[in-house]
Amino acid sequence: MDSLVFFGKGGIGKSTIASNVSVLLAAKGAKVLHVGCDPKGDSTLSLAGRRIPHFAEGGVFSGEQALRASIHPSLFPGISCVEAGGPQAGVGCAGAGIGAMLDIMKEFSVLEKDGYGAAVFDVLGDVVCGGFAAPLRRGLAGKAVIVVSEELLSIYAANKLVGMINNYSRNGVWLAGVAVNAKDPRGVRLAEAFAAAARTKVLGVIPRDPAVARAERVRKPVASCEPDSPASAALAKLVAAIRAARRPARQPEMLGDEELQQLFSSGRAAKRRAGPAAAEALPPAEALRRAGFSLKGLSGDQVVCSWTGLRGAGDVYIAPLDSAREGMARFSDWAVCFGPGGDGSAAREELEASAAAVSFLKFEEIIRAFGGRADAAGQNSDGGAGWTRFVRAGAEAGGRVADAELELGQWSSFILPGADEAFVPPGTVLLEHGDEECRFSSCEQTPLSAYQKARGGLTGGVAGPSGPALPKETELLFSTGFTYAEAVRGDAVKVERSLAAAAKVAGRGGLVEFYNTCSPMLLATDLAPCVEKAAAAGAVEIVRENFNTFNSAGPEKARARASYMARRLRALGKPARRYDVNLAWQGPSRSALEELLSGAGLTFAPAGGNPYSAMAVSKLQVLPAPDPVFSQAFDAAGLKWACPRAPYGLAASKFWLEAIFKALGRKPGRRSAPPAELSRDYARLAAGAAGCSAVFVCEGEQLARLDGGALVCGVPVLSFLAEAGFSLAFLVPEKDAPAARAALRALPAAQRGAKLSFFRDPPGLRRLLASGPRSSLVYSDIPLDPRAAEAGRTSFSSAQFSPGFAGAVATLDLLLRLCRWDFNAKYLAGKNL
Repeated sequence: MDSLVFFGKGGIGKSTIASNVSVLLAAKGAKVLHVGCDPKGDSTLSLAGRRIPHFAEGGVFSGEQALRASIHPSLFPGISCVEAGGPQAGVGCAGAGIGAMLDIMKEFSVLEKDGYGAAVFDVLGDVVCGGFAAPLRRGLAGKAVIVVSEELLSIYAANKLVGMINNYSRNGVWLAGVAVNAKDPRGVRLAEAFAAAARTKVLGVIPRDPAVARAERVRKPVASCEPDSPASAALAKLVAAIRAARRPARQPEMLGDEELQQLFSSGRAAKRRAGPAAAEALPPAEALRRAGFSLKGLSGDQVVCSWTGLRGAGDVYIAPLDSAREGMARFSDWAVCFGPGGDGSAAREELEASAAAVSFLKFEEIIRAFGGRADAAGQNSDGGAGWTRFVRAGAEAGGRVADAELELGQWSSFILPGADEAFVPPGTVLLEHGDEECRFSSCEQTPLSAYQKARGGLTGGVAGPSGPALPKETELLFSTGFTYAEAVRGDAVKVERSLAAAAKVAGRGGLVEFYNTCSPMLLATDLAPCVEKAAAAGAVEIVRENFNTFNSAGPEKARARASYMARRLRALGKPARRYDVNLAWQGPSRSALEELLSGAGLTFAPAGGNPYSAMAVSKLQVLPAPDPVFSQAFDAAGLKWACPRAPYGLAASKFWLEAIFKALGRKPGRRSAPPAELSRDYARLAAGAAGCSAVFVCEGEQLARLDGGALVCGVPVLSFLAEAGFSLAFLVPEKDAPAARAALRALPAAQRGAKLSFFRDPPGLRRLLASGPRSSLVYSDIPLDPRAAEAGRTSFSSAQFSPGFAGAVATLDLLLRLCRWDFNAKYLAGKNL
């Protein structure tokens, strides 16, 4: 089956040529489906003689039957027509509608089932995004034809389209050539020069012919109403050339900016630098080596090489063409230049000659060649050793490269990034404008989450549902229900309706947070008027933010939340303060903290009920961690608050109580000391900690943040372990040695005796993990971390720590049992037998 796709600058005559090609193919006996891929829906006017209903008007979700209902007969035997259509001008995404239609066409094999012998795709003129390249992306197109004229801008657009077609060559599409729709016969030479420079060919030239205009006035293709006209004869030759075209052995290439400029100014392009044919037969890595290039590393998106020639040598940079700077010599889809200090004219000429010798290589091939990789899927010709050398060499060169400990497909870090969360005041309405089918469009942990970091600390053990689960709807947290239909037709109506509903739920003086997420952001709808309208109508404050960052807050969002909290608190007046303490925003650890307070004789507001009332009737608000919302709100409402260091361990729990007594203006006396029985139990367990150690694999800058803060969920892990008698060890990448030594010197005295070891690569890290006593634990935020198990070690994290005096005893008992748990060691021993 002939599958043809026509591209070209808008207004160049694509639809005219495409409709005539359909008529001429049908005249040869082919059953043709003419597919209009333009939201204007005008490709089929001359074939159907009328505007046909568009697929986007009702078929986005309806599957095969909706597509078939959108296929209409034409005025010509053997030709059927379908228009993708799209939204009203200025809203929605036409590319999404085109993609939806072609997905159905491919999924249900409509072309094959219905016996079409040819499909002609007429695509929107200026292909500015992947949506309009849908016939290529979906693998439906075979031969591509670019329509040009003698105008410079049409050549400029055609050059970009060459690159686009090459991008999707893996899907089977290839450039058959260019069709010249000429207004001035003298200008055809420019199009011919471009085709020759781009290594493609001119398939045909359509002359300026009054017959074309006469045919358009009666809405008919010129090939049908004036078959003997010069234009019709040229179109017939074009069809014959397209059908005879065969895939070239080597794909055409885009021209660089300098080549295009020379083409425009002189009428001919600079002669392409081509390497010797013998070099093209060599493997890329060998061709680069013979040309004098050897890898040093990566810097941004550039490859840093050392180059050696007969008349000079030096460091050189190879960059992709789209980020090449002025003065770089351009070859294929990359450019090259000397680094600072290596730009002698003689050496530069020789460097360019060396680069010309490998100009047949693509930038991606250069990356893979230096990495020792055989293909883009990551299959290694040398078992990964070349890639490891590549990464390590890049690190030594000081370039911005992947961490050397990353290797391929492994985690580079044991300690995953933490997040400083901000309190969401009760009563806040959270409205998410996002894809209702997206499993990632929620801030809670899911089995699909890349980072499974359990939240320890006072605010939570295992992370709870802080965002909406499917179908993402609760009383105060719900979704607009953005779907493919809104992507095609526009989302303003649904946004206005959802914001009005959210404002009604929030009530006068309420707070609505509106989160615009990934898919809607691509539409770039102007949401500001929708937000302003809903805020004014509902007398609410609406804070708008991109992405669903429910639990984080920048200054503006923190201010809005704090103002809302303060309004709610001030509305309660000044009730009697019946309780000493209100535990604000405490998670599963609340019961342990209540036990700690009760043991010290302090009263606390009970959980449940109206949280604002609990705040108003308490003398002191105790925070689990510093929080910009709480602090601003309590200050504005005139409430006293404190945020002492988290109570993990005996000493820290005693300090926590003392800080609360001090904030209340009272002396703790003996009430802040741990109970005698718990002290004895703790001392007995601590005696058994001799010989136990905790190992941390971390970056240099992380070492300073392991004793509280977001990285370890607020748990002072190092202080707890040091108090319990554990020895500490840090395994740090060698490149971070200075930062690690400085961080170690800054630790409290009890922790400065920690052992510091360095590794250069994954094998070195594995050796360090496997060495030392078997009673070593390895800190990791990855549950059951296989790297720790491989070394015969058990992993642990801040999620295993519990607060309070009793929590200190329970945590130490758990850690000691994990130290004695030798399952991994026994398993490895049996495996090695």
